[in-house]
Amino acid sequence: MANRLAFPRRMGRTARVAFTGVRIYARYRRTERRVRGRESDAAEATWLAAHQRSAEELYRLATRLRGLYVKVGQFAGTRSDIMPAPYVASLSRLQDRMPPRPVSQVRKTIQQEFRRPTGELFSRFDETPIATASLAQVHRAALRSGEEVVVKVQHPEVAGLVPLDIRNLQMMLGFVARRQPGFDYRAIAAEVSRQVPLELDFVREAEMTARVATNLAACPGVVVPRIIAGFVTRRVLVLEYLEGERLLAPEHLDVQRAQGAELAERITSAYARQILVDGLFQADPHPGNILVLPGGRIALLDFGLTKELPAATRLGFARLVAGAANRDIALIQSAWEELGVRSRDERPAARLELLHLLFGARDGAAPVRATLSRNPVDAVPSDLVLLGRVIGLLRGVCASLGSPLTPMEMLRPVAERVISEQPRSGGGVAADAHPRSTIARGDLHEDPAHA
Repeated sequence: MANRLAFPRRMGRTARVAFTGVRIYARYRRTERRVRGRESDAAEATWLAAHQRSAEELYRLATRLRGLYVKVGQFAGTRSDIMPAPYVASLSRLQDRMPPRPVSQVRKTIQQEFRRPTGELFSRFDETPIATASLAQVHRAALRSGEEVVVKVQHPEVAGLVPLDIRNLQMMLGFVARRQPGFDYRAIAAEVSRQVPLELDFVREAEMTARVATNLAACPGVVVPRIIAGFVTRRVLVLEYLEGERLLAPEHLDVQRAQGAELAERITSAYARQILVDGLFQADPHPGNILVLPGGRIALLDFGLTKELPAATRLGFARLVAGAANRDIALIQSAWEELGVRSRDERPAARLELLHLLFGARDGAAPVRATLSRNPVDAVPSDLVLLGRVIGLLRGVCASLGSPLTPMEMLRPVAERVISEQPRSGGGVAADAHPRSTIARGDLHEDPAHA
């Protein structure tokens, strides 16, 4: 059973979040008064200083409270399109290796889950973790049979803290947003509140891993680690060990770039299959979740955040990919309507601008705000928002590998095949049994592509 913090510690945690939110709000109010009447360069420097101090406060809050706050900080630290540069600089440091938890704590969780000590389950259990993240820690081990495995163990307090931390995060961001509309990042809290509970259920993660592995079995050069039967609980997950190099690791980057086009094609093809054919995809393809194996094969890791698409969304996205890659305005318009995107200006040029906002390269938060001020978005499917984030992460991977093609261009052949295989009918894509989830304008705020 997940550990639950005592009431005084829970109140202390809430008070720390509330105090941080109030202090950041007060700082921005003072900054607003200070910049009135100043030259633009002086005003910009004043805002920059406020951003830097506030970003450092959030970094200290995350490193002190850990858990969900590290997860949120990691997410925000990758969103250079919606976050001011000082926040990206400070919060991206949370991507670095987290301090490991004591191995005694890890062993205790394993024994609680399996009712047997690690010495009976494994012939070897390495005390030094190979990875420590915001929600779990991973150790290498060997089964009694001698098979090499990795053991993913959830931090003991995380499950009990997530509901409290989500409420605290929503409180802090809501307080600032209601008083400073220009700093409205409640969409980040909304996205995290949907994602993190899924990532805490390792039984679900094992099921998703097995399903994606079956689906990708036909993709040459793509590997998904095998789940070890009998070694799965809600807080512990054991998988086969794969020997490989982290994608884009600095010490391997030159070698990987030498085969960059091939690696980018292989990674993108795996996601084309997951998204457009199977409608079930690993939704967090950052480089830490991809290994390069001997022979140029790639391994996809960590299926805690795996999304299942309704058929209508999958097929609508295929049409959107084909329309965007072929610059087919009519097809883009049709796909936009199928997917349920609604904006104030529905002329083709305005919709193309929103399409670029969701799936194109972006140069910071200012263009996002400018686009949305010209054409406010009333609703966008939450599935499409997540797909936009996945495409953005893939774009970064492909660019770092030196690929000459964008992910949307590489997805096009699969999208066109999926469209051609659909029976033609006058009514478009058949309605799906899954209800379409949308993010209303009140949840979107400034950036619909990263709610």
